Amino acid sequence: MSVDHSVQSGPVHAAAAPMTDASDVQPTKKRWAIAFILFLAVLSAFFDRISVAVLFTNTDFQNAMGTGFNPTLLGLLMTSFVFAYGCSGVLLSFVGDIYGLRRSLAIGTACWGVLMALMGGAGSFTAMLTLRILLGIAEGPQFSITNSLVKRWFPRREQARANSIWMVGSPLGSAIGFPLMIYLETVYGWRTAFILLAALNLAVILPLVLFVLRDGPPAQLAPKPVAQAAPQSSYLSQIGLFCRDWRFWMLVIFNSAALIYLWGLNSWLPSYLVRERGFDPRQTSFYSFLPFFMMFLGEVLAATLSDRLGRRAIVCFVGLFMAGVSMYAVSVVADAQTAALLIAVSAFFWGAALPPLFALSLQILPPRAIAAGVGMFNGIGNIIGALSPLVMGALIASTGAFGAGLMVLVGATLVGSLAMLPLVRRY
Repeated sequence: MSVDHSVQSGPVHAAAAPMTDASDVQPTKKRWAIAFILFLAVLSAFFDRISVAVLFTNTDFQNAMGTGFNPTLLGLLMTSFVFAYGCSGVLLSFVGDIYGLRRSLAIGTACWGVLMALMGGAGSFTAMLTLRILLGIAEGPQFSITNSLVKRWFPRREQARANSIWMVGSPLGSAIGFPLMIYLETVYGWRTAFILLAALNLAVILPLVLFVLRDGPPAQLAPKPVAQAAPQSSYLSQIGLFCRDWRFWMLVIFNSAALIYLWGLNSWLPSYLVRERGFDPRQTSFYSFLPFFMMFLGEVLAATLSDRLGRRAIVCFVGLFMAGVSMYAVSVVADAQTAALLIAVSAFFWGAALPPLFALSLQILPPRAIAAGVGMFNGIGNIIGALSPLVMGALIASTGAFGAGLMVLVGATLVGSLAMLPLVRRY
């Protein structure tokens, strides 16, 4: 899912162009075009992320990698990406402040395109694994850069709407990306599919970033001596503000469980539908799209509900808990279409758990350390969530069935939801 990885430090900000407070931004007509470009960049990046999962059942891909259907090795392709992505999101989130936001995003987009093209020519498992790790490193800083651009282009009263535009690129990236990749690899072959995704980055996203995107409105980029003189706290001092707060670690546990579910589902959904439930590729396209579309609906409805109720923790608890219950039902029903629909129901509840989580983080984290806190709990969550594809693959390989792999998602969501219970009374 698309979330804020921004982690900031004092020295980095001192070197960056001085910026005014977000409330001082004067709205410009161009700002919504900027939000749309950021949405397209997130959408394209998600196509790249989930592309390899579709190929877990592709015999030509398995032969080219020399793996056959080895769930452990195939899961490692997703785990390696997510682990590198999580580490990069924490450790490299400052690059936009040092090198400029547009320049950093342009370099990143170019790297995504080149790496996807190289994957199209990969001739071994080792080469593909290495390229997946490099892709994770290259994509890690994207959300930090994106969040910073929203802060610079939009006044505070519009930032929630602006963020919602690019954030839906995450579920829609999976919803559109799975059927798109299935179609491309079925019709043109998996190598051509990678080349076409590379072309999307290089021929569409990169020119938009280079020629339309800017670091901020002209007024925002002008020197502001008063803002420059504002004291900046170091990254370590920001961490010290929240790391001893038990409520922060409840956020970490909950988000880690949620990301175990997300990356596990992203990795193994197509393979489960084909190998365990016997769907043909055309059916797989629809049933791979449906869960992530339902996830998107869950996000929208839960954001509205939690705002009206003013109670974030209970919405988080119910969402993740019911995602686990629904996924357990998937493992016990006999009918294939019922199981596929229950996966979509589970994804809906998962989507409902996430928007209140980030709203809750704004209530718990100290104002001076929100960026560092969100970056920290999300980075830790992605690193832990990275293990999900590999562990599920190992269980599938050892048992010969997908049921044990699904129990990873069930267990994570049920345990993670419990982390919200201590917060329900107050939040």
